[in-house]
Amino acid sequence: MEAYIRTRVDTVLKSQFETILQDCGLSVSAALRLFAENVVRNEGLPFEITRKPSARLRESMRQTEELMTQGRPGFENVGELIAGMNNGEQ
Repeated sequence: MEAYIRTRVDTVLKSQFETILQDCGLSVSAALRLFAENVVRNEGLPFEITRKPSARLRESMRQTEELMTQGRPGFENVGELIAGMNNGEQ
């Protein structure tokens, strides 16, 4: 049994995609089938997805690193964290 996958893409992107695939001897369907098989076989995407951290995330990371270098207490589990937040009071 076969299933169909439909998606919308920009016309220019579709044209560029088809041209490259034709040069590789592949149709769009064949390329997408290969992609799907690769995702399933490797249980993930066949490429890395990255995103430049936002200014807010970079600042949070900087603050975290600063706290770690100051010898602030760490916690082994959520219970210890909550106790630390409550100054040991329940």
